[in-house]
Amino acid sequence: MFSRDDCRRNLRWYILFRMSLDFMMWGPTWVLYMRDDLGFSFTEIMLFDFFFQTAIVLLEVPTGMFADIVGRRWALRAGAFSLFLAMGMWGAGWNAWWWISIAWAFWAIAATLINGADASLVYETLRADGRGYEFGKVLGRISSLSMLGMVVASVLGGWMAEYGYRVPILVHTALLAFTVFAAFRLREPPRAERLVHATVRNIARSLRALLKRSHRFRYLLAYSALIQVVEIMAVVYQQPLLVSLGFPIKQLGVFYAGAILIAAVGPIAMTWASDRFGIARTLGLGALGTTTACLGLFWLPGLTIVIPFLVLRFFADGVRPVTIEGMNRLADPDDRATVLSLRSICISSVAGPMEVLSGWWADRVPIRRVYLVCGALLPLFSAWLGWAWKRHPEPMPKDVKVVPPVPRLGGDPSLHSE
Repeated sequence: MFSRDDCRRNLRWYILFRMSLDFMMWGPTWVLYMRDDLGFSFTEIMLFDFFFQTAIVLLEVPTGMFADIVGRRWALRAGAFSLFLAMGMWGAGWNAWWWISIAWAFWAIAATLINGADASLVYETLRADGRGYEFGKVLGRISSLSMLGMVVASVLGGWMAEYGYRVPILVHTALLAFTVFAAFRLREPPRAERLVHATVRNIARSLRALLKRSHRFRYLLAYSALIQVVEIMAVVYQQPLLVSLGFPIKQLGVFYAGAILIAAVGPIAMTWASDRFGIARTLGLGALGTTTACLGLFWLPGLTIVIPFLVLRFFADGVRPVTIEGMNRLADPDDRATVLSLRSICISSVAGPMEVLSGWWADRVPIRRVYLVCGALLPLFSAWLGWAWKRHPEPMPKDVKVVPPVPRLGGDPSLHSE
Protein backbone atom coordinates (compact mmCIF):
# COMPACT_ATOMS: atom_id res chain seq x y z
CA MET A 1 0.00 0.00 0.00
CA PHE A 2 1.31 3.41 -1.01
CA SER A 3 0.13 5.95 1.58
CA ARG A 4 0.06 9.72 1.35
CA ASP A 5 3.10 9.89 3.64
CA ASP A 6 4.93 7.54 1.25
CA CYS A 7 4.09 9.85 -1.64
CA ARG A 8 5.39 12.93 0.11
CA ARG A 9 8.50 11.10 1.30
CA ASN A 10 9.15 9.93 -2.25
CA LEU A 11 8.93 13.48 -3.58
CA ARG A 12 11.31 14.80 -0.90
CA TRP A 13 13.89 12.13 -1.65
CA TYR A 14 13.50 12.66 -5.40
CA ILE A 15 14.17 16.39 -5.02
CA LEU A 16 17.37 15.62 -3.09
CA PHE A 17 18.27 12.99 -5.70
CA ARG A 18 17.78 15.42 -8.60
CA MET A 19 19.53 18.37 -7.03
CA SER A 20 22.63 16.40 -5.98
CA LEU A 21 22.70 14.75 -9.42
CA ASP A 22 22.68 18.09 -11.23
CA PHE A 23 25.04 19.91 -8.85
CA MET A 24 27.77 19.84 -11.52
CA MET A 25 30.60 22.03 -10.29
CA TRP A 26 32.89 20.88 -13.10
CA GLY A 27 30.80 22.50 -15.85
CA PRO A 28 32.76 25.77 -16.17
CA THR A 29 36.17 24.08 -16.53
CA TRP A 30 35.72 20.52 -17.83
CA VAL A 31 37.22 21.32 -21.25
CA LEU A 32 40.25 22.88 -19.59
CA TYR A 33 40.61 19.71 -17.52
CA MET A 34 40.45 17.53 -20.62
CA ARG A 35 42.90 19.67 -22.58
CA ASP A 36 45.37 21.00 -20.00
CA ASP A 37 45.39 18.26 -17.34
CA LEU A 38 44.72 15.15 -19.43
CA GLY A 39 46.39 16.43 -22.60
CA PHE A 40 43.62 15.70 -25.11
CA SER A 41 43.28 17.76 -28.30
CA PHE A 42 40.06 19.37 -29.49
CA THR A 43 39.73 16.56 -32.04
CA GLU A 44 39.89 13.95 -29.30
CA ILE A 45 37.45 15.85 -27.07
CA MET A 46 34.96 16.01 -29.95
CA LEU A 47 35.51 12.29 -30.62
CA PHE A 48 34.65 11.54 -26.99
CA ASP A 49 31.49 13.62 -27.30
CA PHE A 50 30.57 11.82 -30.54
CA PHE A 51 31.09 8.50 -28.78
CA PHE A 52 28.92 9.67 -25.88
CA GLN A 53 26.03 10.73 -28.11
CA THR A 54 26.23 7.51 -30.14
CA ALA A 55 26.19 5.45 -26.94
CA ILE A 56 23.06 7.28 -25.76
CA VAL A 57 21.28 6.49 -29.04
CA LEU A 58 22.26 2.82 -28.89
CA LEU A 59 21.35 2.45 -25.21
CA GLU A 60 18.03 4.29 -25.30
CA VAL A 61 15.89 1.26 -26.18
CA PRO A 62 17.53 -1.39 -23.95
CA THR A 63 17.66 0.87 -20.89
CA GLY A 64 14.02 1.82 -21.43
CA MET A 65 13.12 -1.88 -21.49
CA PHE A 66 15.22 -2.37 -18.34
CA ALA A 67 13.26 0.34 -16.51
CA ASP A 68 9.98 -1.19 -17.67
CA ILE A 69 10.93 -4.67 -16.45
CA VAL A 70 12.65 -4.02 -13.11
CA GLY A 71 10.95 -0.75 -12.18
CA ARG A 72 11.85 2.91 -12.23
CA ARG A 73 13.47 3.06 -8.80
CA TRP A 74 15.98 0.35 -9.80
CA ALA A 75 16.66 2.21 -13.04
CA LEU A 76 17.40 5.35 -11.00
CA ARG A 77 19.59 3.40 -8.59
CA ALA A 78 21.57 1.81 -11.40
CA GLY A 79 21.83 5.16 -13.18
CA ALA A 80 23.07 6.99 -10.08
CA PHE A 81 25.67 4.30 -9.40
CA SER A 82 26.80 4.36 -13.06
CA LEU A 83 27.29 8.12 -12.88
CA PHE A 84 29.21 7.75 -9.61
CA LEU A 85 31.58 5.31 -11.35
CA ALA A 86 31.86 7.57 -14.41
CA MET A 87 32.77 10.66 -12.38
CA GLY A 88 35.24 8.72 -10.26
CA MET A 89 37.02 7.31 -13.31
CA TRP A 90 36.97 10.65 -15.13
CA GLY A 91 38.37 12.52 -12.13
CA ALA A 92 41.11 9.95 -11.48
CA GLY A 93 43.46 11.92 -13.73
CA TRP A 94 44.39 8.98 -15.97
CA ASN A 95 44.51 10.05 -19.62
CA ALA A 96 44.40 6.63 -21.32
CA TRP A 97 41.94 6.64 -24.21
CA TRP A 98 40.27 3.39 -23.21
CA TRP A 99 39.91 4.53 -19.59
CA ILE A 100 38.09 7.76 -20.51
CA SER A 101 35.96 5.88 -23.06
CA ILE A 102 34.78 3.44 -20.37
CA ALA A 103 34.04 6.35 -18.03
CA TRP A 104 31.93 8.11 -20.64
CA ALA A 105 30.19 4.82 -21.50
CA PHE A 106 29.10 4.61 -17.84
CA TRP A 107 28.01 8.23 -18.19
CA ALA A 108 25.82 7.39 -21.20
CA ILE A 109 24.32 4.41 -19.35
CA ALA A 110 23.45 6.71 -16.45
CA ALA A 111 21.86 9.31 -18.74
CA THR A 112 19.63 6.80 -20.51
CA LEU A 113 18.64 4.98 -17.31
CA ILE A 114 17.65 8.14 -15.44
CA ASN A 115 16.02 10.25 -18.14
CA GLY A 116 12.40 9.24 -18.51
CA ALA A 117 12.36 6.93 -15.50
CA ASP A 118 12.62 9.89 -13.14
CA ALA A 119 9.70 11.83 -14.62
CA SER A 120 7.62 8.64 -14.72
CA LEU A 121 8.31 7.95 -11.04
CA VAL A 122 7.28 11.50 -10.10
CA TYR A 123 4.05 11.23 -12.09
CA GLU A 124 3.06 7.86 -10.61
CA THR A 125 3.90 9.12 -7.12
CA LEU A 126 1.60 12.11 -7.59
CA ARG A 127 -1.11 9.93 -9.13
CA ALA A 128 -1.00 7.58 -6.11
CA ASP A 129 -1.62 10.66 -3.95
CA GLY A 130 -4.54 11.73 -6.16
CA ARG A 131 -2.55 14.67 -7.56
CA GLY A 132 -1.62 13.45 -11.01
CA TYR A 133 -3.07 16.66 -12.46
CA GLU A 134 -0.29 18.61 -10.68
CA PHE A 135 2.49 16.76 -12.49
CA GLY A 136 3.47 19.67 -14.76
CA LYS A 137 3.51 22.18 -11.92
CA VAL A 138 5.48 19.91 -9.56
CA LEU A 139 8.01 18.93 -12.22
CA GLY A 140 8.45 22.61 -13.09
CA ARG A 141 9.21 23.45 -9.47
CA ILE A 142 11.71 20.62 -9.22
CA SER A 143 13.37 21.75 -12.44
CA SER A 144 13.60 25.29 -11.07
CA LEU A 145 15.25 24.03 -7.87
CA SER A 146 17.63 21.89 -9.93
CA MET A 147 18.54 24.85 -12.13
CA LEU A 148 19.14 27.02 -9.07
CA GLY A 149 21.47 24.32 -7.80
CA MET A 150 23.32 24.26 -11.12
CA VAL A 151 23.81 28.03 -10.96
CA VAL A 152 25.23 27.80 -7.43
CA ALA A 153 27.35 24.79 -8.43
CA SER A 154 28.83 26.69 -11.38
CA VAL A 155 29.89 29.60 -9.19
CA LEU A 156 31.43 27.25 -6.62
CA GLY A 157 33.09 25.21 -9.37
CA GLY A 158 34.87 28.24 -10.78
CA TRP A 159 36.23 29.02 -7.34
CA MET A 160 37.32 25.41 -6.75
CA ALA A 161 39.08 25.27 -10.11
CA GLU A 162 41.57 27.80 -8.77
CA TYR A 163 43.00 24.86 -6.82
CA GLY A 164 42.99 22.51 -9.80
CA TYR A 165 40.58 21.52 -12.55
CA ARG A 166 40.11 18.07 -10.97
CA VAL A 167 38.80 19.46 -7.70
CA PRO A 168 35.20 20.20 -8.85
CA ILE A 169 34.97 16.74 -10.43
CA LEU A 170 36.15 14.99 -7.28
CA VAL A 171 33.79 17.01 -5.08
CA HIS A 172 30.85 16.16 -7.34
CA THR A 173 31.88 12.50 -7.24
CA ALA A 174 31.68 12.59 -3.45
CA LEU A 175 28.27 14.25 -3.67
CA LEU A 176 27.08 11.51 -6.04
CA ALA A 177 27.56 9.01 -3.22
CA PHE A 178 24.65 10.81 -1.54
CA THR A 179 22.74 10.65 -4.84
CA VAL A 180 23.06 6.86 -4.79
CA PHE A 181 21.85 6.83 -1.17
CA ALA A 182 18.86 9.03 -2.09
CA ALA A 183 18.00 6.69 -4.98
CA PHE A 184 17.83 3.76 -2.56
CA ARG A 185 15.39 5.71 -0.39
CA LEU A 186 12.90 5.99 -3.26
CA ARG A 187 9.95 3.63 -3.33
CA GLU A 188 8.23 2.23 -6.40
CA PRO A 189 4.72 3.71 -6.69
CA PRO A 190 1.92 1.62 -8.16
CA ARG A 191 1.88 1.82 -11.94
CA ALA A 192 -1.32 2.96 -13.62
CA GLU A 193 -0.44 1.37 -16.93
CA ARG A 194 2.42 -0.44 -18.53
CA LEU A 195 4.92 1.91 -20.13
CA VAL A 196 5.36 1.59 -23.87
CA HIS A 197 8.93 2.10 -25.00
CA ALA A 198 9.96 2.65 -28.58
CA THR A 199 11.50 -0.47 -30.08
CA VAL A 200 14.26 -0.54 -32.65
CA ARG A 201 11.77 -1.83 -35.22
CA ASN A 202 9.28 0.96 -34.51
CA ILE A 203 11.98 3.63 -34.66
CA ALA A 204 13.32 2.30 -37.98
CA ARG A 205 9.81 2.09 -39.44
CA SER A 206 8.91 5.61 -38.33
CA LEU A 207 12.20 7.01 -39.60
CA ARG A 208 11.77 5.49 -43.06
CA ALA A 209 8.17 6.69 -43.29
CA LEU A 210 8.87 10.24 -42.14
CA LEU A 211 11.98 10.79 -44.26
CA LYS A 212 10.23 9.42 -47.33
CA ARG A 213 6.97 11.30 -46.85
CA SER A 214 7.90 14.65 -45.31
CA HIS A 215 10.34 17.10 -46.90
CA ARG A 216 9.94 19.51 -44.01
CA PHE A 217 10.82 16.83 -41.48
CA ARG A 218 14.15 16.37 -43.28
CA TYR A 219 14.76 20.11 -43.24
CA LEU A 220 14.05 20.30 -39.49
CA LEU A 221 16.52 17.48 -38.86
CA ALA A 222 19.21 19.25 -40.91
CA TYR A 223 18.52 22.52 -39.10
CA SER A 224 18.69 20.83 -35.68
CA ALA A 225 21.97 19.11 -36.53
CA LEU A 226 23.68 22.30 -37.70
CA ILE A 227 22.49 24.38 -34.73
CA GLN A 228 23.65 21.66 -32.34
CA VAL A 229 27.10 21.60 -33.93
CA VAL A 230 27.41 25.37 -33.48
CA GLU A 231 26.22 25.16 -29.87
CA ILE A 232 28.63 22.36 -28.99
CA MET A 233 31.46 24.33 -30.59
CA ALA A 234 30.54 27.31 -28.44
CA VAL A 235 30.51 25.26 -25.25
CA VAL A 236 33.73 23.35 -25.97
CA TYR A 237 35.82 26.22 -27.28
CA GLN A 238 34.61 29.02 -25.00
CA GLN A 239 36.61 27.97 -21.93
CA PRO A 240 40.10 27.87 -23.53
CA LEU A 241 39.28 30.94 -25.64
CA LEU A 242 38.20 33.03 -22.65
CA VAL A 243 41.19 31.93 -20.55
CA SER A 244 43.57 32.74 -23.41
CA LEU A 245 42.14 36.28 -23.45
CA GLY A 246 42.80 36.75 -19.74
CA PHE A 247 39.41 35.81 -18.28
CA PRO A 248 39.96 34.82 -14.60
CA ILE A 249 39.36 31.13 -13.94
CA LYS A 250 37.40 31.96 -10.81
CA GLN A 251 34.99 34.08 -12.90
CA LEU A 252 34.33 31.24 -15.36
CA GLY A 253 31.81 29.90 -12.84
CA VAL A 254 29.92 33.20 -12.78
CA PHE A 255 29.91 33.32 -16.59
CA TYR A 256 28.70 29.72 -16.78
CA ALA A 257 25.93 30.41 -14.28
CA GLY A 258 24.77 33.28 -16.49
CA ALA A 259 24.84 30.99 -19.53
CA ILE A 260 22.62 28.46 -17.71
CA LEU A 261 20.05 31.16 -16.95
CA ILE A 262 20.17 32.44 -20.53
CA ALA A 263 19.71 28.89 -21.84
CA ALA A 264 16.62 28.57 -19.64
CA VAL A 265 15.05 31.80 -20.89
CA GLY A 266 15.71 31.06 -24.58
CA PRO A 267 13.17 28.21 -25.01
CA ILE A 268 10.44 30.23 -23.27
CA ALA A 269 10.99 33.24 -25.56
CA MET A 270 11.34 31.23 -28.77
CA THR A 271 8.28 29.09 -28.01
CA TRP A 272 6.29 32.28 -27.53
CA ALA A 273 7.62 33.59 -30.85
CA SER A 274 6.66 30.32 -32.55
CA ASP A 275 3.08 30.58 -31.30
CA ARG A 276 2.85 34.18 -32.44
CA PHE A 277 4.78 34.22 -35.72
CA GLY A 278 4.97 30.58 -36.79
CA ILE A 279 7.68 27.92 -36.79
CA ALA A 280 9.42 28.97 -40.03
CA ARG A 281 9.89 32.62 -39.00
CA THR A 282 11.04 31.61 -35.54
CA LEU A 283 13.65 29.22 -36.92
CA GLY A 284 14.81 31.97 -39.27
CA LEU A 285 15.17 34.29 -36.29
CA GLY A 286 17.14 31.60 -34.48
CA ALA A 287 19.50 31.18 -37.42
CA LEU A 288 19.94 34.95 -37.70
CA GLY A 289 20.73 35.28 -33.99
CA THR A 290 23.16 32.38 -34.09
CA THR A 291 24.87 33.80 -37.18
CA THR A 292 25.24 37.22 -35.55
CA ALA A 293 26.74 35.60 -32.45
CA CYS A 294 29.26 33.59 -34.50
CA LEU A 295 30.40 36.68 -36.38
CA GLY A 296 30.67 38.55 -33.07
CA LEU A 297 32.90 35.80 -31.72
CA PHE A 298 35.25 36.40 -34.63
CA TRP A 299 35.27 40.20 -34.76
CA LEU A 300 34.69 41.54 -31.25
CA PRO A 301 37.87 42.37 -29.34
CA GLY A 302 39.01 40.90 -26.06
CA LEU A 303 36.56 39.80 -23.42
CA THR A 304 33.62 41.50 -25.13
CA ILE A 305 33.11 38.08 -26.79
CA VAL A 306 31.28 37.10 -23.58
CA ILE A 307 28.21 38.83 -25.05
CA PRO A 308 27.98 36.80 -28.30
CA PHE A 309 28.59 33.59 -26.32
CA LEU A 310 25.48 34.34 -24.26
CA VAL A 311 23.50 35.36 -27.35
CA LEU A 312 24.44 32.10 -29.06
CA ARG A 313 23.23 30.05 -26.09
CA PHE A 314 19.96 31.98 -26.03
CA PHE A 315 19.09 31.22 -29.66
CA ALA A 316 20.64 27.75 -29.95
CA ASP A 317 18.86 26.48 -26.85
CA GLY A 318 15.73 28.43 -27.71
CA VAL A 319 15.03 26.81 -31.07
CA ARG A 320 15.29 23.24 -29.74
CA PRO A 321 11.67 22.94 -28.50
CA VAL A 322 10.48 24.71 -31.65
CA THR A 323 12.07 22.10 -33.93
CA ILE A 324 10.67 19.29 -31.76
CA GLU A 325 7.21 20.86 -31.96
CA GLY A 326 7.48 21.04 -35.75
CA MET A 327 8.54 17.40 -35.97
CA ASN A 328 5.63 16.32 -33.80
CA ARG A 329 3.19 18.23 -35.99
CA LEU A 330 4.53 16.59 -39.14
CA ALA A 331 4.51 13.06 -37.70
CA ASP A 332 1.58 10.67 -37.78
CA PRO A 333 -0.10 10.12 -34.39
CA ASP A 334 1.37 6.62 -34.15
CA ASP A 335 4.89 7.95 -34.75
CA ARG A 336 4.92 10.85 -32.29
CA ALA A 337 6.17 8.70 -29.42
CA THR A 338 9.36 8.00 -31.38
CA VAL A 339 10.04 11.53 -32.64
CA LEU A 340 12.63 12.31 -29.95
CA SER A 341 14.40 9.01 -30.64
CA LEU A 342 14.40 9.76 -34.37
CA ARG A 343 15.78 13.23 -33.72
CA SER A 344 18.58 11.90 -31.49
CA ILE A 345 19.60 9.25 -34.01
CA CYS A 346 19.69 11.59 -36.97
CA ILE A 347 21.41 14.46 -35.17
CA SER A 348 24.09 12.16 -33.76
CA SER A 349 24.67 10.69 -37.23
CA VAL A 350 24.99 14.08 -38.91
CA ALA A 351 26.33 16.37 -36.17
CA GLY A 352 28.90 13.95 -34.75
CA PRO A 353 31.23 13.86 -37.77
CA MET A 354 30.86 17.64 -38.16
CA GLU A 355 31.91 18.15 -34.54
CA VAL A 356 35.00 15.99 -35.02
CA LEU A 357 35.88 17.93 -38.19
CA SER A 358 35.55 21.22 -36.33
CA GLY A 359 37.81 19.88 -33.57
CA TRP A 360 40.43 18.82 -36.12
CA TRP A 361 40.34 22.30 -37.62
CA ALA A 362 40.42 24.07 -34.22
CA ASP A 363 43.66 22.21 -33.48
CA ARG A 364 45.24 23.80 -36.55
CA VAL A 365 43.86 27.35 -36.79
CA PRO A 366 42.87 30.05 -34.28
CA ILE A 367 39.53 29.15 -32.71
CA ARG A 368 37.93 32.39 -33.87
CA ARG A 369 38.26 31.32 -37.51
CA VAL A 370 36.02 28.34 -36.82
CA TYR A 371 33.27 30.72 -35.73
CA LEU A 372 33.84 32.87 -38.83
CA VAL A 373 33.15 29.89 -41.08
CA CYS A 374 30.00 29.07 -39.12
CA GLY A 375 28.88 32.68 -39.39
CA ALA A 376 29.40 32.54 -43.16
CA LEU A 377 27.71 29.17 -43.75
CA LEU A 378 24.67 29.63 -41.53
CA PRO A 379 23.03 32.41 -43.64
CA LEU A 380 23.48 30.36 -46.81
CA PHE A 381 21.98 27.30 -45.21
CA SER A 382 19.12 29.31 -43.68
CA ALA A 383 18.29 30.90 -47.03
CA TRP A 384 18.16 27.48 -48.67
CA LEU A 385 16.03 26.15 -45.81
CA GLY A 386 13.54 29.02 -46.16
CA TRP A 387 13.30 28.48 -49.93
CA ALA A 388 12.85 24.72 -49.55
CA TRP A 389 10.30 25.18 -46.75
CA LYS A 390 8.06 27.34 -48.95
CA ARG A 391 8.53 25.04 -51.93
CA HIS A 392 7.14 22.02 -50.05
CA PRO A 393 4.03 23.11 -48.14
CA GLU A 394 2.68 20.48 -45.77
CA PRO A 395 -0.16 20.49 -43.24
CA MET A 396 1.11 21.16 -39.72
CA PRO A 397 -1.87 20.88 -37.37
CA LYS A 398 -1.60 22.68 -34.07
CA ASP A 399 -4.03 20.49 -32.16
CA VAL A 400 -1.52 17.74 -31.41
CA LYS A 401 -0.07 16.61 -28.13
CA VAL A 402 3.54 17.68 -28.45
CA VAL A 403 6.01 15.39 -26.72
CA PRO A 404 8.20 17.70 -24.59
CA PRO A 405 11.97 17.26 -24.60
CA VAL A 406 13.27 15.52 -21.50
CA PRO A 407 16.30 17.37 -20.11
CA ARG A 408 19.37 15.19 -20.32
CA LEU A 409 21.01 14.24 -17.14
CA GLY A 410 23.70 16.72 -16.66
CA GLY A 411 24.60 14.07 -19.04
CA ASP A 412 26.02 15.35 -22.21
CA PRO A 413 29.44 16.74 -21.26
CA SER A 414 29.18 19.43 -23.89
CA LEU A 415 25.54 20.35 -23.36
CA HIS A 416 25.00 19.51 -19.75
CA SER A 417 22.58 22.35 -19.22
CA GLU A 418 20.26 20.97 -21.84
